[in-house]
Amino acid sequence: MYEKKLLHEIVHCPHARKCLEAPSIENPCCEIVSYQRPLDLAEFQVPEPWSGHIEQAPILFLSSNLSIDSDEVYPTWHWSDNDIDDYFSHRFGGGQKDWIMNGTKSLLRDGTYSHAVKFWAAVRQRAIELLQRDVNPGNDYALTEIVHCKSPAEIGVAQAQDQCVDAYLLRTLELSRAKVVVVLGTRAKQVIQSQFNISSTASISESIKIGKHERFFAFLPHPNARSYRSFAKCLQDDELERLRASLR
Repeated sequence: MYEKKLLHEIVHCPHARKCLEAPSIENPCCEIVSYQRPLDLAEFQVPEPWSGHIEQAPILFLSSNLSIDSDEVYPTWHWSDNDIDDYFSHRFGGGQKDWIMNGTKSLLRDGTYSHAVKFWAAVRQRAIELLQRDVNPGNDYALTEIVHCKSPAEIGVAQAQDQCVDAYLLRTLELSRAKVVVVLGTRAKQVIQSQFNISSTASISESIKIGKHERFFAFLPHPNARSYRSFAKCLQDDELERLRASLR
């Protein structure tokens, strides 16, 4: 299945492996990968391909990259393929374990759950705002990133961005069946606008066919931004209605 092939290609990214095995090599991904040093492959938190059922979710949230938490239960390089599939596809429910509770709290190594993660809570609220009902995380929406390796405060993202985008972005979007791709934050916005020739002043794009499916891009500030972050505050009424109509 193409979905699993791409998932495992990203999880076992050859650029990440090269940087782990030879940190002194010249590779734009080495700064973000080396954040986790001196951990070896057995402990390295793998690049995150996506979370949720990306092949069916009608909404896809796209951000720059995700932060990292050493206390979280999260796949490392030597997890089995089946466990990795289960984790990322069923991260929000229906898997071997409750990897995330209520769409906002991650399973920790000691068996407890974290406090609500602000980013996850924010995207859940944005999905509710679009669909105008309660949502089922992982099924109503999925998440992915411009850069798949994890780091705090976007460490190494600027350096890795072009290589990661060239390798994985278009194929990930082609796999997605999302009718609305919500782009969060300035860095992700700039990448999407450049890749698809979208005006830098646009709040939403025209309908764009990527792979077999038409979809809209909508641009919002990152959930951590100190500004308005909702669709109602950031879009015109007719723009928001256009997005909602595409999801009906």
